[in-house]
Amino acid sequence: MSKLTTLKIVTPQAQLYSEDVYSVEVKTSEGRIAILPDHNPLVSPIVNHVAYIRATPSSNRKPMILLEGIIYVEKHQVRVFCDYFIPLESVSVEGVQKELAQHQQDFEKTNDDKKRMQIKALIKQNEAVLAAYKDR
Repeated sequence: MSKLTTLKIVTPQAQLYSEDVYSVEVKTSEGRIAILPDHNPLVSPIVNHVAYIRATPSSNRKPMILLEGIIYVEKHQVRVFCDYFIPLESVSVEGVQKELAQHQQDFEKTNDDKKRMQIKALIKQNEAVLAAYKDR
């Protein structure tokens, strides 16, 4: 059995992913990197992108959308703290585009500043998901 490392992905809502994996490919502010078991310690900001997770050396890469955050790498553990995380296979571009259009309409209709800020955050999230999907 090849060596594995534990990957944990945490968003403001919850810890959404915790698995032993062979590799994690992420896009940092400096460019794309691949993290394998026994990687040197690392702390780096990550940008909106499609990350790839490989369960074993011979398995296919699983694409996941990660939106802005920080990655902490230790010898046997990788922790990602990000704003948003979803498996790429769960993303419906048409659905995200419809949500975006609806949020933009809601934003124009409401006068409540608090609600406008919440809607604006959802608009930015949808735009980031679409950009990451397009950039994969």
